[in-house]
Amino acid sequence: MSLGSPQISSAALWLTLAGTAVTACAGDRPSLTSLRSSADERIAGRRLREGDSVERLLSEPVTPESAARIALINNHDVQAAYEKIGVAHGELVHALRFPNPRADAAVRFFPAGSPEIEILATIGLSDLAFLPLRNEAASAALEAERLEALGAIVDLAFDVRVAFIAYQAAEQTLELTRTVLGATQASAEAAARLHEAGNTTDLDLANQRAFNEEARVAVRRAETARRRARAHLNELMGLAAAAEWSPAVARLPEPPAEELALQGLEQRAFDRNLDLQSAKARATAADKRVTVATAEGVLPELRGGVSVRREGEWGVGPAASIEVPLFYQGQGAIEAARSERNRQQELGTGLGVRIRTAAHERADELATARANALEYRDVLLPLRQRVLDQTELEYNAMAVGVFQLLQAKREEVETARVYVDLLREYWSARIEVERLQAGRVKPEQ
Repeated sequence: MSLGSPQISSAALWLTLAGTAVTACAGDRPSLTSLRSSADERIAGRRLREGDSVERLLSEPVTPESAARIALINNHDVQAAYEKIGVAHGELVHALRFPNPRADAAVRFFPAGSPEIEILATIGLSDLAFLPLRNEAASAALEAERLEALGAIVDLAFDVRVAFIAYQAAEQTLELTRTVLGATQASAEAAARLHEAGNTTDLDLANQRAFNEEARVAVRRAETARRRARAHLNELMGLAAAAEWSPAVARLPEPPAEELALQGLEQRAFDRNLDLQSAKARATAADKRVTVATAEGVLPELRGGVSVRREGEWGVGPAASIEVPLFYQGQGAIEAARSERNRQQELGTGLGVRIRTAAHERADELATARANALEYRDVLLPLRQRVLDQTELEYNAMAVGVFQLLQAKREEVETARVYVDLLREYWSARIEVERLQAGRVKPEQ
């Protein structure tokens, strides 16, 4: 006996799970080297690669890589990070300025004779002497801003990848939920026909109708989750929530055969962390400012130049002026710079602890997520398939009823839905490990 209209193709279920995901998404991801190179180019103010425009990228099926490129072009937070570099560069130019000369003039009139004229031109010799130290401090501050901008770019690229994974999972979950709805619809219709013929109880009919209504609600929730996931991805890419584009692959890929190397993850994450490097650069800048402020507080401000005076005849000679630090020796500037240096050192120490903790947590999460996904793929999904096949054989032999068969199909699809969620967890965990290796720690929510 064939099942007829209520039957749900197992091949269609596996197609829903696999799709075109046989291509590992690792091949569609920019490497850390290319990501940093691209970020450095944007930071340096260079032009985008030819053809890198939002319109062109959206005109083609969007991949995780092209989504990240759109975000780097279009995301306003990244643009703000670039502008912070401009602020730091302006401060560097200010620190490197050659001191402007100062000119003073005086005219004295006497009851008899010609007026006396005096002209004094000087330049700040102390400013010239401290120029190298100010340059080092401003250069370190500029490097810190560059590192922070690079960190924002790297974070955005990984956030886009996580959001793309969530969107793929939402698409796939919606498809499976609609499959469940089809099964419960068939079950409810079969129950209604059997009840009308007097071949089933009121309880069976109520149960099948309840399953159908629950599935209908689940589909609406899955549709909302899909819209939310797409809107969040659009937000990261700097697009309107309703922006139209099509994904190159709508389904999640299977876990690759080879996993990321987790041995030594803690040290790699520590050595490459951009926030640590930025904190060190800011501590260096503050330390240089301590030196400048201390020297300025101890040494008198010296100006030197030339004096021109006319008392009947013109006379020329050297001139100098000294500001003695008698009442103020730069205590405020010294204290502020020392405190900033100490603050950055403390932030660096705390961040080091957080990095090491995150490395252990992310490695454990990835290992667990991979084990769970493979357990479902290699054990639970085949078991559900076997249960369905055996139930269908018993149904054809009239050993079980249509409701048992449809229940087996619902359970198979539900197992597939859980597997999609586990795939999302796996890829998200893998991306977070890669984020650590790229020099970032996932921001705390």
